[in-house]
Amino acid sequence: MSRIKDKRVDMKEYKIIKQTGTAVKSQQNFEDLINSYAKMNWTVINMFTHRGILKALIERDKKEEES
Repeated sequence: MSRIKDKRVDMKEYKIIKQTGTAVKSQQNFEDLINSYAKMNWTVINMFTHRGILKALIERDKKEEES
């Protein structure tokens, strides 16, 4: 009896998201945005400020077919 081998390779995909809006409301909106991505299996791996805008680098596992 032969087994079918899974030919998929674990890969990562990345995205940068940014905070928008103003002060207090902006912070809550950014937290909501991060939480919405977390529900889709994204993980924050770094946060940084660029030109006064808070940004987050997020990643998740992505299945790709082998070539």
